[in-house]
Amino acid sequence: MPEQMTLSNIQEQLIVALEKSKVASKTLEDARAKLAPLEAKAVEAQQNVAQLMAEYNRLTGNVREKGARTVSGRKYNQTPESKVAAQEKRTYTRAINGGSTEAEAKKTAKEAGKALAAKLGVK
Repeated sequence: MPEQMTLSNIQEQLIVALEKSKVASKTLEDARAKLAPLEAKAVEAQQNVAQLMAEYNRLTGNVREKGARTVSGRKYNQTPESKVAAQEKRTYTRAINGGSTEAEAKKTAKEAGKALAAKLGVK
């Protein structure tokens, strides 16, 4: 008999827990349904603010200049020549780390530099 008592006890607790879970799920669905229109309005408002800020900055001449930036935020210019040099260095390092000999790595780096230079119209 004690097994039946605990078994029936567990069944009753399970039924109560399932009912509570059902109520909680319903409450959650209702809350999500009420939240969806508010989220849509918030996104729309954020887009409107971004658009107005861009227009304001354009009219005041406070447009951010394009260009690479350092960690400190200063702007610097990346010339095509510096891009080619960086590509050569990057390719050389990858080749060395990949187990190539120094001569092979230098040759690979020069080829990569020439390919990028041709693409950028340099040299």
